[in-house]
Amino acid sequence: MLDEIKNILSLYLLIPLVAVVGLMFSLRFRFIQCTHVLKAWKFFIGDRDHSGKRSSSFSAVSAVLGGNLGTGNISGIAVALTMGGPGALFWMWIMATFGAILKFIGCSLGVLFRQKDVQGKYIGGPMYYLSKGLGLKKTAKIYCLLAVLAAITVGNLVQMNSLALPFTQAGVPPLATGICMSMLVGAVILGGIHRFSAVASFVVPFMAVGYVGSCLVIIFSHIDKLIPAINLILQAAFAPLPMAGGVMGYTVLQGMRVGFDRGLFATDVGVGIDSIIHSSVESKSSLTETALTQGLISTLSPLIVMLVCTLTGLVLIMTDAWLVSSLESTNLCIEAFRRGFSTQLAGHIITITLFFFAFTTILTWSFCADKAIEFLFSKRVTRLFQCLFVAIIPLGALFHVKVVWTIADVFMNLMLIINVFGLIGLYRHVTLLYSNPERKRVYSTS
Repeated sequence: MLDEIKNILSLYLLIPLVAVVGLMFSLRFRFIQCTHVLKAWKFFIGDRDHSGKRSSSFSAVSAVLGGNLGTGNISGIAVALTMGGPGALFWMWIMATFGAILKFIGCSLGVLFRQKDVQGKYIGGPMYYLSKGLGLKKTAKIYCLLAVLAAITVGNLVQMNSLALPFTQAGVPPLATGICMSMLVGAVILGGIHRFSAVASFVVPFMAVGYVGSCLVIIFSHIDKLIPAINLILQAAFAPLPMAGGVMGYTVLQGMRVGFDRGLFATDVGVGIDSIIHSSVESKSSLTETALTQGLISTLSPLIVMLVCTLTGLVLIMTDAWLVSSLESTNLCIEAFRRGFSTQLAGHIITITLFFFAFTTILTWSFCADKAIEFLFSKRVTRLFQCLFVAIIPLGALFHVKVVWTIADVFMNLMLIINVFGLIGLYRHVTLLYSNPERKRVYSTS
């Protein structure tokens, strides 16, 4: 039943919605997510706060990447290839490209409709522009409820489920892995946003560079297989692909559906949690400038995430590890690294990387869930939820892989549908900002 619900959401709502709305917004804003990449990068690098006393653009993107660079970039790619074939990787790129403009609109609206909490800190996101901009207070509450459920599944149980696989294979009991992660996460999230931002800003760049470097070493050592791998991805995206042995094959529609699902899971495009994070950025600039800048900066994260996803996919294909039917999820990636480096020890690279990826993803989703709880109830209730969130982390290691991923997909799809309809109703506010004379000053800043 869960599979049927997920398939219906993907085929009849998710794919058409992202494709049509993403194309519409891209044309309206002249594909800003592609043409202003360098400008977005300059804003991202230029706004850092070394003191850690405020939420900067650098810490916001690091936090978003901390949530995006999770198991979806490693285990999720293995799942995508085994369920949808190599063509799924191409459709993940399409999802990320059209989805990036949704981030631009959402994060701009998040700043426009944000407000200050009792501590004087900015707070915003889809629930605020749905309730204040469209007057849909009940819809905003439904979105918050889905955000909490997604945080528990996507940002908690799925992360531990994927992380437990390699540790269990190494002889570490799943429960022990979960308890260890609970202690580390609890030490950070109970410290508030500044500690969360500081940890994300420090950990994310190191883990991303280390993992990308390892993938590049494998790719260059198997460089003769690079062009065939790319050809396979493109061929499978537009033509049915038979499995080895001809037992079953991958259809174009199957690859498209899986690619969009995994692309959504990996990048969170259109879901709206990035808007919650970017809304907390403190700036001395005007409201218009801050909204446009944060919207533009937010388009970087899906591009960075898809670079990591592509490298993971190429490693799996070039080493032929994706054809090993006896392995699944994380263990498939471990096998790819073992083949790529020609040593069993190379599998530890995946284990270590996945640990840090899962750690920062759990932190990011916890922060977003806190803001949803605060909107639904009050800030006083968030501490109770944080304790519950930390306590259930070990349970993720006990669930079946497919069940956890399917439930997580359903919640993510529902969040996207609600958020995108909000973006359709309010994008005119961003259009007015975009046509404002101050836009020229924002985009011409060096």
